Amino acid sequence: MFSVRQSMKWAGGFALGTGLMAAAPAVSDAADLLNKGDRGDDVSEAQSVLEDEGYYDYAVDGIYGPITDSAVRSFQRDQGLVVDGIIGPNTRAALDDVDGGEAVEGASTSESSESSSSESEDSSSSEASTSSDADSGGETMTMEATAYTAECAGCSGITATGKNLNNDRDANVIAVDPDVIPLGSTVKVEGMGTYEAADTGGAINNDRIDIHVPTKSDAYAFGRQDVEVTVVD
Repeated sequence: MFSVRQSMKWAGGFALGTGLMAAAPAVSDAADLLNKGDRGDDVSEAQSVLEDEGYYDYAVDGIYGPITDSAVRSFQRDQGLVVDGIIGPNTRAALDDVDGGEAVEGASTSESSESSSSESEDSSSSEASTSSDADSGGETMTMEATAYTAECAGCSGITATGKNLNNDRDANVIAVDPDVIPLGSTVKVEGMGTYEAADTGGAINNDRIDIHVPTKSDAYAFGRQDVEVTVVD
């Protein structure tokens, strides 16, 4: 799906991440090449992933200009690809891989990504603060949240548990790392409401979640933020 980040970058800024965000977001599967002078959502998605990976430090504006070209070339160089500044099949695949390999700040469903650089697997245990929740009896954790949506090129809209988000764009679903929050859990996100942990994403690991939202614009607006998450049951 489409994951984003607010820095969203790819929604979230998209996170457009499980990830809805992204986020990552990944690059669409369209056969056309992307290069200097191109404009549109595919360019924005690529910019978001490059931004998440530290190659692009400018507005995610969907315009493939000199700054985007330079970011693509640096990415290609580090990935051992032909350095030509053109996003073709190989570069597109590499962007999808670093964004989680599943979708558009991944997507968080099997086709998504939302997006974004991976953090070390053992960092979350030290960074995520936990406390008991007296009202729900569950565990409360501080987690990094991005947003993703089923509204993206090449996304199936089907979550890891089989929910079709295309049929319910307002579904309260989040993508999680099942080793941290079991799939099927009811989860309360402070200030946002209650969600079902029904999706996963390649970039959604450890103390990260991807929150499903109806549209790309919602994902961009959400960006990336720290939230208090309580596993209710």
